[in-house]
Amino acid sequence: MLYDQREDAVGSVLQISMPRLPRMYAPGATMHVVARCNNREFYFTGPEDFEILLDHLGGMSSDYKIRLFAYTLMSNHIHLLLQSPAEDVLGRPLRWFMTQTAKSFHRLRNRCGHFWERRYRACLVEDDLYALAALRYMDRNPVRAGIVEDPSTYAWSSCGSYATGVSNRLIQFHPSYLGLSPYAKVRQRHYLTILAASSDPHLDNKDSRWTSQRAVGSREFLKRHHSSDRRQGIIPLPEQIRKVRK
Repeated sequence: MLYDQREDAVGSVLQISMPRLPRMYAPGATMHVVARCNNREFYFTGPEDFEILLDHLGGMSSDYKIRLFAYTLMSNHIHLLLQSPAEDVLGRPLRWFMTQTAKSFHRLRNRCGHFWERRYRACLVEDDLYALAALRYMDRNPVRAGIVEDPSTYAWSSCGSYATGVSNRLIQFHPSYLGLSPYAKVRQRHYLTILAASSDPHLDNKDSRWTSQRAVGSREFLKRHHSSDRRQGIIPLPEQIRKVRK
């Protein structure tokens, strides 16, 4: 287990400096990353804005040898599912991405100042059931926001590749998705089942645990990665995920 402790202190409302918990990284592991615009402002409003993000995602993946599994780009934040680098902490490529996108948007709009919130969030995700749940949570973001009814039709996510086979040069399919079937059409059918609305509506609501916890997985997984503090937990899985993995 590696720890990135280079961003390590903030002041509370009482101006008392307290250390941040170190990020959790396991080389080669799956990470769910969330980055929000400063003050949660809606900076991404048109196709040109989203194309800038996609262009820099491609640059990050190429320059830093990052395996990008999936993305969902929203108007004031982004979700990424990627593989933690084997020989480096994740902070370096993500800092490059956030710096370069900020510069591009500042040039485009002739502005300056903070663009992203200072600290992105990164969550270690157990593969198999929980990786599929992370994909589902990301892909249903536009549905929760009321933008689309069918997540596979949202233009600024990789959902269409997983659900219908739309070509996407930026991503590599997550191994847990590939494990659904050796046949592309069968995998797509299974993933459409996973994407469907849950019989438990609470499982389709926004769940802050996906963005606040440092690790998501089974009890055994959390114990293995020494994740026993209260910031970690087990997120309920929609029944359709368990069904397609039987």
